[in-house]
Amino acid sequence: MEAGRGTAAVGEFIDMPQSLLLLNRGSGGTDRGHYPDEVCSLVAAAFREAGREIEAKVVSPREISAALRDAVKARPESLIVAGGDGTVSAAADNLGGTGIPLGIVPMGTFNLAARDLGVPLDLEEAAAFLAQAEVHSIDVLEVADRTCLCTTILGFYPEFANTFERRDIDGQWWKKTLRLITSLPRTFAGSIPIDLSWTGDGIEGRARTRFSAFVPGRYRATAGLVPARTDFTSAKLTGYIGRQRSSAAALRGMLDYIFGRQEENPDLTMFQTSQLELRAGHRRYLTVMLDGEILRLALPLRLVIRPRHLQVLTTAENLVPSP
Repeated sequence: MEAGRGTAAVGEFIDMPQSLLLLNRGSGGTDRGHYPDEVCSLVAAAFREAGREIEAKVVSPREISAALRDAVKARPESLIVAGGDGTVSAAADNLGGTGIPLGIVPMGTFNLAARDLGVPLDLEEAAAFLAQAEVHSIDVLEVADRTCLCTTILGFYPEFANTFERRDIDGQWWKKTLRLITSLPRTFAGSIPIDLSWTGDGIEGRARTRFSAFVPGRYRATAGLVPARTDFTSAKLTGYIGRQRSSAAALRGMLDYIFGRQEENPDLTMFQTSQLELRAGHRRYLTVMLDGEILRLALPLRLVIRPRHLQVLTTAENLVPSP
């Protein structure tokens, strides 16, 4: 389906739409009754009401990478992607440093990037928000030459998620979170610890960990089931290294996180830096979760902050740092 002005050959700016919508047909939202044609119509209507034009294109998961590359060549006024965090991360990977703003229509399960940027989860509200949003620059985290917008996780969770992602989750974030909480003691006890060591800007350390996370900016210390970030332009990443040894300690860490007390947990090591190199003893690879995508990455693993590398559609209020 297409909305707005007609298409043009790549590079012919005069006939290109002011904005372009790419919808991933394989995103979780389609499993919950959000049909591609309906979403495209909602976004097109919101942009028309705001006096703007947009062209919509629905692509399969296998086509998304090529479609993103073509979009960068076409240089629309902004690129709106409709999909989950994996789709958004791929879009950020292509748009970083190009000056083309990224807008997000949340159609995944957790929609972490959309939540971080203040995009409403209701699709009609999200369309109206994006049509009126401003362009702002934010930091991104580069992990082994891949772009991370939200979080990179090591330890038991990537392996656990890789299993229950294929089961009866119905695309509902709260079902995933509930399953994580109820399965945490058994899953944690059966996981293999990582002998993690790190070096960065004037810092170094070592810990035996079953769960570690690395975030551009840092997590807000507020109650909630889904993590939220802050400090989008601090030029720093935050490392969260869990040193829990027992299932009871892991459960306490989870509860501290839910109630916004994670920074007070005695088994959590935190630090900030602009770059980091991770090693894991004699291991050559680690399974990681990068913005919802499960990857097997070679060690040593290098993490680097790219300050204000990506332009996004949001509002200044959504980017105000937490006190």
